[in-house]
Amino acid sequence: MTFKEIAFAASLTLAASGATAQDDISATLFAVDISGSVGHLFDQIVADETAEYVEGYIAGLDHPHRLWMLSFGEPGLAHRIINIKATVSDRRASNARTLSAQFSGYFRALPSLVQSGDLSPQNTTSIIEFLEAIEPVCARGGTRMVMFTDGIEWSSTVDGRALMSGAASLPAPRDEYLRGCHVEMLGVGQVKGTLSAEGLAGRLVPQWEGFLEAAGADTVLVTGSFFNF
Repeated sequence: MTFKEIAFAASLTLAASGATAQDDISATLFAVDISGSVGHLFDQIVADETAEYVEGYIAGLDHPHRLWMLSFGEPGLAHRIINIKATVSDRRASNARTLSAQFSGYFRALPSLVQSGDLSPQNTTSIIEFLEAIEPVCARGGTRMVMFTDGIEWSSTVDGRALMSGAASLPAPRDEYLRGCHVEMLGVGQVKGTLSAEGLAGRLVPQWEGFLEAAGADTVLVTGSFFNF
């Protein structure tokens, strides 16, 4: 599935809920998994595919539109290594074309940042804690969250090894704290080349679909076929 196909799928998901990108979505949060198992930190091809999606997405936005790029991995706000905010406007310095190049450029640079030591991959993947932390963002409404992650919860909440093997499943969310957010989770089950991804997407995609829907997300799109295909 290419980034254009995913964007089309997202538009269909919004349409099915009665929402459109123009009249309902006024902000986008790009949530970037920086744990040590994800491909976009180590594989330039994967990072470029991610960047291509981000560039095409932002280039098609109308103004004003708030953008936020935020990392997750270890729990706690102190560990948000990436935290970039901008607003699409009609000015040259912050129009959709300019910001699309800036945001996509950062995604393309992720592997080189890791190689240079300027970005250190984190040892845990607290996806659920991150989702709970953005409840106030969702409560404002009109936000689409695009998550780039392998979907492997590896934290005090879930044993990552057991989740990968199929011996454990995601827990139920505590409540509907994602109400007000349209959520896309891209790259589920697609891990860096030194790890085995056999069967991961097939196990994790339906689990995350069920989790996000139970957590109250207005619309949900989860795919494991975004990266490295």
